[in-house]
Amino acid sequence: MSITSGDDTQANVLYYCPCSGCMRTKDGAASIDEQLNTESPDAEPAAPVDMDTQPQLAALRTWPIEKLYYCDDCSQVRCQRCVIEEPAGYHCPNCLFDVPTASVRSEKNCCARNCFECPVCTHVLAVVEAESSRGDGGQPCFVLSCAVCLWDSREIGWEFEKSTGISAQIERMRAAQPAAKEYTSLLDYWRSVQRASATANSASHSFSTTNSFKHRLTSTGLQNNASSNPPPYTAASYRRSADKPPLSDMAISDANYVSPAGNSRNSEPQRIRLHMKLSRRCRICHHILIKPESKAQATRFKIQLMAANFLPTVTLPRALPRGRGTMLGPLNTDPLRVGVTVPVVLRFTNPLYTEVEVSVVAGRMRDTQVEVLEPQFTLPPFADLWELDDDDYDVMSTPGTPSSETARRGIVHRQGNRIAIQIQVTPQASTSCLSIPLLVKCSHMDEMADIDAPESSASRRVVSNAIWVYVSLGAVN
Repeated sequence: MSITSGDDTQANVLYYCPCSGCMRTKDGAASIDEQLNTESPDAEPAAPVDMDTQPQLAALRTWPIEKLYYCDDCSQVRCQRCVIEEPAGYHCPNCLFDVPTASVRSEKNCCARNCFECPVCTHVLAVVEAESSRGDGGQPCFVLSCAVCLWDSREIGWEFEKSTGISAQIERMRAAQPAAKEYTSLLDYWRSVQRASATANSASHSFSTTNSFKHRLTSTGLQNNASSNPPPYTAASYRRSADKPPLSDMAISDANYVSPAGNSRNSEPQRIRLHMKLSRRCRICHHILIKPESKAQATRFKIQLMAANFLPTVTLPRALPRGRGTMLGPLNTDPLRVGVTVPVVLRFTNPLYTEVEVSVVAGRMRDTQVEVLEPQFTLPPFADLWELDDDDYDVMSTPGTPSSETARRGIVHRQGNRIAIQIQVTPQASTSCLSIPLLVKCSHMDEMADIDAPESSASRRVVSNAIWVYVSLGAVN
């Protein structure tokens, strides 16, 4: 969620991804915890990126939490730049046919069924029955027709005997053209030359340069073949004449199928390109982060490790509810002024089914003073009942609980698995966009038992994470 400040600058919350560690080995990757251990525990931690002096670097390293992944083996966030993408399956977007990986290359990454694009309007063509234009007794034939621009394949001379296997029938028609025969002949010629050269090179390296080796070359004829030039190429379909170049008889229409489509009615329709689903792995430990279902009709994921499902979500609320049908009122959205202390409310949401201990520390800033009123608190676990409960639970309005000012002056609201805290921001200089770096440390007990613990003890593993969060509040006048 985002709010709008007085100067119409959108405020947002971005998470920092340590992409620098992904370019090195796992042993040499420096985590945020290792960087914090080198600093004094009483001093304010230094932010990894300065939004004011390093805007280009900040644009590459900061992301919304919805676009970040989480590697549970490394216990680190991963962005789109520090993951490895692998194909998980290929399918046609038109007929949703799942294409095997082995046949993708042979089919030239196109659908091998009756899926074609119109050369004029790129609409999907349909196979319809029509009368033949060849005058062969009026026998019906099948053509590719467009229902949008009324183009059909009879304009380029394509008529098919059957309604199925259109791609195979087109390949047979193209193979009978002179240009296709010439290309096949030329390809076979250079393949034979390459094989002869490879045989000569392997024979020269397999024997030592002695008199017996020279005698063997002379007796087998390899020496003459290796030193002689390859035989000249003889055209298969085109012959040289006295007044014409060798390939002048090759009409442009013969090679029309290899030319790019020019959105003309005389162009040939192209087969629809295949789409593929991608799976993503961590670049350091190669752990699978995203693995979709291989079938084209499926929209679910077998594995989906998103950061929003493992880390607390930090948002800037517009207003906070209190009781049924009442509000605490809109939060302060006045423009930021130099030297004026402004309260900022941050809401933390726990996506896990266990309690999360959260610690918030403001990063070191040159021209801004930031005070976190409640640096440590506990987020309640997520429960499905919170989504169905209409009555909002508020720590300030529940009977029998102490006042917010006396117990926890920094916590302004509680509801379900969400807690809103207040920080005091005092800008000391004007800037176009004020970004506050916050170091958020969170730890929770893993639901699975610790496999490294002794069998007699039933202790669970403690998962700790340290992430940098940048809260943008807009311009300071």
